[in-house]
Amino acid sequence: MSGWQLSGDAPSLYNRFAIRAMEQWTDDLIRNANCKDGERVLDVACGTGFVTLRIKEVSGADCELTGLDVNEGMLNAARKNPGVNWQLGSATEMPFPDASFDVVLCQQGLQYFPDRQAAMNEIARVLAPGGRVSLNVWGSIERQAFFDVFVDACAEVLGPETRATFDLNFSLNTSEELHRLASDAGLKGAKVRFEHKTMRAPDVAEYGMGFVQASPVAGKFLALSEEDKQRFGAFIAKQVASYIDDAGMAVPQENHFLLAYR
Repeated sequence: MSGWQLSGDAPSLYNRFAIRAMEQWTDDLIRNANCKDGERVLDVACGTGFVTLRIKEVSGADCELTGLDVNEGMLNAARKNPGVNWQLGSATEMPFPDASFDVVLCQQGLQYFPDRQAAMNEIARVLAPGGRVSLNVWGSIERQAFFDVFVDACAEVLGPETRATFDLNFSLNTSEELHRLASDAGLKGAKVRFEHKTMRAPDVAEYGMGFVQASPVAGKFLALSEEDKQRFGAFIAKQVASYIDDAGMAVPQENHFLLAYR
């Protein structure tokens, strides 16, 4: 199982809050893949489907789309959108024949898989000759101003044991490991690119309290008193005060992209 499992109302809140942290990277991920008309495209760890559903708009290509995720709750949210083959399954044991796809996309998924090399091997297996994989993962947590404070808030208000819940998020953060994973899977021409952007939210405390409800520790947060919920938001707002401008929060993010070929 991956390290970001959601249940209850969390998948719908994921669409409102967690996607804000990732959406500005999505178009770059898709453009890197250079999708073309008629190609078979797989979105691994598709979650609620927001990457899958942007492929045509961003690429302009009419592709055959498949989304794969291990989380039934996330897929149920994705299945509200027709025209995509939404599949329940593991990235380390994909339910597809060899050479089933021309493109594989994976946004913020590889770091969570219980066996990253097995997942990369599966990506290579399901890619047709000449196919490509486009994926991204976060840089280290020290380079993520909001997330660094968010994890501190979880430890402060929800308990120190919650810090470990987010260990995987930023754990695949070097060019060397991405290159090794691709090479050991038999992929070729791998290129890793670091990018920096700014994530914005009009109200820091509100965003922090929303984001935690779209995370695996949502249950613990919802069990808090209203006073402690507000304390959680206030903790984040205080710690990121230097990143506040007249429009709200403006925090730097670092993302690492990998493009490789079969």
